[in-house]
Amino acid sequence: MAKAAAKAKTGEADDAEVPKKGKGKRLLIIGLVVLLAAGGGGAWFFLQGKKGHGEEAAEPKVRPKAPAVFEKLDPFVVNLADRGRYLQVAMELKVADAKIAEEVKKVLPEIRNGILMVLSGKRAEDVASAEGKLRLQLEIRQAANKSLGIDFVLPPLMKTFPEGTEQAVIDEAKAAFEKASEAARASLAKVEGVGVTDVLFTSFVIQ
Repeated sequence: MAKAAAKAKTGEADDAEVPKKGKGKRLLIIGLVVLLAAGGGGAWFFLQGKKGHGEEAAEPKVRPKAPAVFEKLDPFVVNLADRGRYLQVAMELKVADAKIAEEVKKVLPEIRNGILMVLSGKRAEDVASAEGKLRLQLEIRQAANKSLGIDFVLPPLMKTFPEGTEQAVIDEAKAAFEKASEAARASLAKVEGVGVTDVLFTSFVIQ
């Protein structure tokens, strides 16, 4: 009888420990779930996000691109630095948004003056090539943006050296060119998508 009673008490003690162990396991599982949710929750939501109604893949939302805004300028006719040569050019300014287009209109006389100064300082040979026109577009963009309170550094022009120039002089010039080019790239990156973003020629005649 005493043994049976003792065994019964032992059984009761064992039964009392079972729920404690089970409870401990549940807490451990919950803890692991919380840990995984903290560390890999993004991946879990990403995987779950692929499942929609009917297990269809959810399409990513793409923000629509704003339409380009252009400001057309009246044609320019200027005497070039070459005697007896002149340039007739029509262009449009591509701007960041409609708000900038309104700002351009407010300072249009100043912008036209800046563009005229750039154009009249050119020679025919400066703007005859494709490279020359690209350079001119960048200079006009800089002039137009200055009127809007936006400025950037123009890339340097590579110097040419006469035959017989010492190599040390050439190397020094190349190093200075690379340094200036890096500064210009950084400056242009800061104004990317701001103010006047491009200049487009719609007519270009040299006579």
